[in-house]
Amino acid sequence: MLRITEKKHSANKTVLFLEGKIFQEWVKELETEIEKGLKKGKKIVLDFSKVSYLDEEAVKRINQYPHQEVEKRNCSLFIRTMLGIEDQGDK
Repeated sequence: MLRITEKKHSANKTVLFLEGKIFQEWVKELETEIEKGLKKGKKIVLDFSKVSYLDEEAVKRINQYPHQEVEKRNCSLFIRTMLGIEDQGDK
């Protein structure tokens, strides 16, 4: 199960705190939230600090968004590896 909590940081940025596991059946809900923010002209920040697992379909669909529009933050080593993110120190 996936829980998405929206937190607005500024007029041009929205942070989505993600909790749980992201499987193919839940990623559509995440895409809907991302698209909603992008349509408003906001940059989306995905906070993965409480995500324990992503399946391959979730990785594919999350990575479809360019980093300039959707930033991935607070990823564990496992999540960084799955998403193909190089080591970012404390992120």
